[in-house]
Amino acid sequence: MIWIIGISFIAIGLLKYTNLDQASKSVFNRANYPQWFFYVVATIEFTGGVLLLMTASTSKRFGSILIGIIMLGAIGTHYILKDHYTYFIVPSIIFIVSVLVSLDFERKEK
Repeated sequence: MIWIIGISFIAIGLLKYTNLDQASKSVFNRANYPQWFFYVVATIEFTGGVLLLMTASTSKRFGSILIGIIMLGAIGTHYILKDHYTYFIVPSIIFIVSVLVSLDFERKEK
């Protein structure tokens, strides 16, 4: 599961940089976020995905925290935009998985 999320976020981050992620771009435009924020989110998504694929537990935890923060932002944005509840499902699931990944690595260190 970690590999799927990591690779997905690397791809999503790269798609944002190449301006091929039109769905996210339309959400950012509807929310009136500045253009530079789109690239900040892309950088955090890419970095979080790379960190999830690393072998060190600290890297995976940091990557899951970054992705969790991005997903909280996505949930908040969809809430502010009053989107249909179906827009909350994927970010919520990814947020829960990222929290579980972070907690799982904490448990292993003790």
